[in-house]
Amino acid sequence: MSNKEFLELAGVPVIVHPPANLSLPAPLIVLWHGFGIPNSEELLAEVLPLQEVQAWKAYLGLPGFGKRLPEGGIDEIARKQLEDYVLKLLLPISEQAMQELPNVVEALQEKFPIDNKKGIGLFGFSAGGITALLTLLESSLPIRTIVLAGVTNNLLSAVDAYERGTKHYYPELTEEQIKYRWSEASEIAKKRLDFVARASEVVKRQAIPAMLFVHGSQDEVFPVNQIEELYKTIAQHYEEDNQSERLCLKIFENLEHQIDLEAAKNSPDLKQDITQLQQVVTDWFNQNLC
Repeated sequence: MSNKEFLELAGVPVIVHPPANLSLPAPLIVLWHGFGIPNSEELLAEVLPLQEVQAWKAYLGLPGFGKRLPEGGIDEIARKQLEDYVLKLLLPISEQAMQELPNVVEALQEKFPIDNKKGIGLFGFSAGGITALLTLLESSLPIRTIVLAGVTNNLLSAVDAYERGTKHYYPELTEEQIKYRWSEASEIAKKRLDFVARASEVVKRQAIPAMLFVHGSQDEVFPVNQIEELYKTIAQHYEEDNQSERLCLKIFENLEHQIDLEAAKNSPDLKQDITQLQQVVTDWFNQNLC
């Protein structure tokens, strides 16, 4: 078998990396990229090949990205973002990806000799991390472990990041044009994506998942104090259930929001952080899933 396979399963573009040892049982890990680098399944597979992990790794393309760009391409994505970032872009993409996942998992299990006894692992970066958190809270899939990189703690933070980014990339727009207009529907979404308020739901799963947060201390999109707040809130519930060892936060001093291998070529400190992140994620999955 080649080192990787490029497939389309249940209508979703997928890159599959085989386990470290094909002769041994291997569960499944599903990985979602973000809106920023790595912003495709190809780039995420390069950032996190997880070659030493005894699992099947499936890197999924998010709806509306890569091979599934809408008619009009990036311009159409930008239009939706400016029209309603929450209801036209972020939430529909996360919702669709979550709804697609069971069929993709089933297709992967039919095609590859995946060990189903151990449940599955999830990884999500940034917007893909929002999707992974939403899936953890609302999906019935047997998620045994989850890794969240550069994720936010609530929708308000994501909207704030959208407004700051829009001001930077569209300096011709006025403050009034940039400011997000909350509606009844987006207020409902705000409650749904308030992961701090919903932290207690994590430990209500039949099997409490092993959860790892990895975050850059220089993250300019989602400041590290936000993820520290989410981690501390979840930690209280893990402690109550005597599961503290199954929750971890790792902060990388030189890492910004994006996990950019190209940028790391010119920064030894960033390269070291990304290498350490790769090893931390590898070890977490090996210890808590495989």
